Amino acid sequence: MANDRQLPPEIIRFESFLRKPNSDPTGLASLFNTGEILVTRVPARLDVMGGIADYSGANVCEGVLGRGIVIALQPRTDRTLRIRTMQAHHKSLPVETRIPLDYFETSEGFVSYEHVQALCRSNPLAAWTAYVGGSIFTLLKEESVHLPFGFNLLLLSGVPMNVGIGSSASAEIATLYCLQSYLHLDISETRLARLGQLAENLIVGAPCGIMDQITVTSGRQGKLTHILCRPGNIVGEVEIPPGTGFVGINSMVKHSVGGSAYGDVRIGAFMGKRIINHLRAASHQCPIQHLTELTVDSFEKNYRDVLPESIIGSDFLAQYQSHDDPITRIQPDALYRILGPTAHPVYENQRVLTFIDHLTAARAKDEQALTAAGECMFASHDSYKNNCLLSAPEVDFLVDAVRTRGPRNGLYGAKITGGGSGGTVAVFGQKDALAREIPAITREYQRLTGLEPDLFEGTSPGATEFGAFRYSFGPTGWVRPA
Repeated sequence: MANDRQLPPEIIRFESFLRKPNSDPTGLASLFNTGEILVTRVPARLDVMGGIADYSGANVCEGVLGRGIVIALQPRTDRTLRIRTMQAHHKSLPVETRIPLDYFETSEGFVSYEHVQALCRSNPLAAWTAYVGGSIFTLLKEESVHLPFGFNLLLLSGVPMNVGIGSSASAEIATLYCLQSYLHLDISETRLARLGQLAENLIVGAPCGIMDQITVTSGRQGKLTHILCRPGNIVGEVEIPPGTGFVGINSMVKHSVGGSAYGDVRIGAFMGKRIINHLRAASHQCPIQHLTELTVDSFEKNYRDVLPESIIGSDFLAQYQSHDDPITRIQPDALYRILGPTAHPVYENQRVLTFIDHLTAARAKDEQALTAAGECMFASHDSYKNNCLLSAPEVDFLVDAVRTRGPRNGLYGAKITGGGSGGTVAVFGQKDALAREIPAITREYQRLTGLEPDLFEGTSPGATEFGAFRYSFGPTGWVRPA
């Protein structure tokens, strides 16, 4: 197997591990025998516009990054799932666990999601198994698949966790795509993304929308993906204007979609929707299913001034009984902000559509359209910061550094990504300006914070575009199909 420069770096790294002799303990001989190995690879995603508005049914605009996760699967002859995880781009210790398939089933059928979640949480050292094992269980349960035998599975990751680039979705979709290829199942891209979201919501326990899973499943190299999250349909591809690009700057401040700040903002948005529907019922209007069904004008005219700034959980429950969100739970003694989290998705939905229009206009080399698209990104960040309180000082510094340099230096826009509260900043600019200005910004950031930011550059195929490889062992060693 020659190193093919067109291959993603994680595939090249996987092949280097696979080639190591049996005597080398850093290789894969202890995990895989000479039988066929099925391999899939899924990228990380860059949240260009939309972010947390996805769970409110918003339009979003997402990109696929150059980094990704490889899943390699080889069948076993017993009923055990043996799962190993390794880092692709730096030396680290592998971590491994085993799950008997009998843990997923009883004589009466598949166990509950709560049972598997508790299993994954029973040993903190194996909590990461929720992403892989949870995805396997979700596919088996939802598609009614019985596995007579288990398999060995390797997760080789080039994507850091908890930095806001969809690492959990990459792991889930890589696992699901590999498993469906192994089982020769005909599962649609939308269904596969939904299975990944179910695993994250019900086993990992993170109240995410479906944006990340759709992006890494269906995203295409060199394109942005326009998704309408009601519940998750691809509207189309968005061309990146010639000479421009997007990069991610990892602030090195960890974020978590499973954290309380993200969850509280989601609860606040669903509370706001419940209050709006209560008001609509009083005026004999049909309820809305998603906040983003409201236009900005309608929200400002009818609801903005009557929504409370905040409310105690017990007071909300006494008046409205439920916030109609099956994924989150209201704590009676907690104070929830309502107006900001409700307003954010309504305005963000409009910003995303405006952003896409500007990118389309910018393809004709309209410099003003590039600047206007960047202003949409800055406005999105400001809403994360002020309406949702989901920014961080370190992230604000990076966004402000881009804003200060501005279009005169070839930088158009920047915003916090994903669930916020740290993580990664998406930056839009001319390619030559990104190569020139981003290193200067990261040096300033390091002097200020003592943190050395990581850069996420490039683009690569989504799960479907990449497909699956089947490696076989022959007289000259491991062979990848041409």
